[in-house]
Amino acid sequence: SSKIARIKKYNDAGIPNVFWNRNIKEFYGNEIFKQNIKKYASNIDDWYDSGKSLLLVGSLGTGKSYMASCCLKLAIVKGYSGLYVNMMDIINNILNDKSSTILNDILERDFVVIDEFDERWIFPSEKVEQIFSSNMEYIFRNRFQNGLPTIICSNTSEIDNVVKGYHSKAFASLKEKYAEVIFVAGGDLRRKKC
Repeated sequence: SSKIARIKKYNDAGIPNVFWNRNIKEFYGNEIFKQNIKKYASNIDDWYDSGKSLLLVGSLGTGKSYMASCCLKLAIVKGYSGLYVNMMDIINNILNDKSSTILNDILERDFVVIDEFDERWIFPSEKVEQIFSSNMEYIFRNRFQNGLPTIICSNTSEIDNVVKGYHSKAFASLKEKYAEVIFVAGGDLRRKKC
């Protein structure tokens, strides 16, 4: 019953079920990346108190989502509220659903994972870029300045270019002060047998 309760919490937080039974110890990807994550995950309470955010940058399949999910699960087990959301979910809700609570959910949860933070999801129009960029700056500014740990996973090394215009400069400044950027080297682990 304890495991069922835990899995329900993972599901309610939006963590993809492929990660429910995964853990940091069994991660077989880049060892330096694993050690960088362990220094945060080994003491969730200290991490929360520090308010530090992480920006995980690497190519497809290097384990960013895996490790972000592991951290979020550890936080949930410790009693913190959590949310796992993809960039496409945020964009769809911003553009299409005026009654959506996704922005409030992102701003109110103790730990949040924003996966697939890439410009490939943004329709190349000035209006869409402006709406997206202003909302993302608002999200990051609120979470960072309120000391709410946020894990951002991106496949692009040009991370400051995902948010456009003046918002890009603001994001770069916020990121510099409140987030640690961790570059994840290695090939696509999905292609390897585990």
